[in-house]
Amino acid sequence: MEQYKSYLGDSVYASFDGYHVWLTTENGYPDDPRNKIALEPAVYQALLDWYERLKEQVMSVPAEPET
Repeated sequence: MEQYKSYLGDSVYASFDGYHVWLTTENGYPDDPRNKIALEPAVYQALLDWYERLKEQVMSVPAEPET
């Protein structure tokens, strides 16, 4: 899993074990990673789909003029 590990920011790492996308938080503590989330392919796809919908919604909101 470490081979495909990447730092995303804000103490969050992503890795891939051949099936799950893993999200972990690491803050330099002996018991790191403190938090682990395993996203199976369908859940990972749902996250990507949600993000695409979010982008469309945000882009459709007119920007407020700067004052």
